[in-house]
Amino acid sequence: MALSRRGFLTGQRRTSTPNGFTLPWWRHQPGCDGCARCVDACDTQIIVLLSGSEPQIDFSQGECTFCGACADACPQPLFTLRDAQPWPLRIKIDERCIAFQGVNCRSCQESCEQQAITFHFNRLGVAQPEVHPENCTGCGACIALCPVSATGLAHA
Repeated sequence: MALSRRGFLTGQRRTSTPNGFTLPWWRHQPGCDGCARCVDACDTQIIVLLSGSEPQIDFSQGECTFCGACADACPQPLFTLRDAQPWPLRIKIDERCIAFQGVNCRSCQESCEQQAITFHFNRLGVAQPEVHPENCTGCGACIALCPVSATGLAHA
């Protein structure tokens, strides 16, 4: 595995493995035949298909635009209607966030169009992240850009 310069400098070994999240609007039922049409249909190239398993999202590669191309490409009835919420995933920021260590970084906020992450100054003068889960769509835009892999998604 090639180690990125960011990974080397931060001590993080970010690998291109899925995050364990299924596709948006996935019904969580068996029936995927592994045809990989969803992988080919994904404009952002974040869907991976591991041998013998259902397709999963790899947010380290980018974000989900909720375009629905994966559902359209699937020949199986594995997706719900797209008028529902795509999934119950919301942003979380853990203790590895370098803002908590006194370093100015707002890469997650800058990547979030929905403003689910904002920064507010503390008494020491370093802006700290504040999560607004009600604004989060679970797109994962903040994940790939975090220099220390402190952002992630969790089930709401």
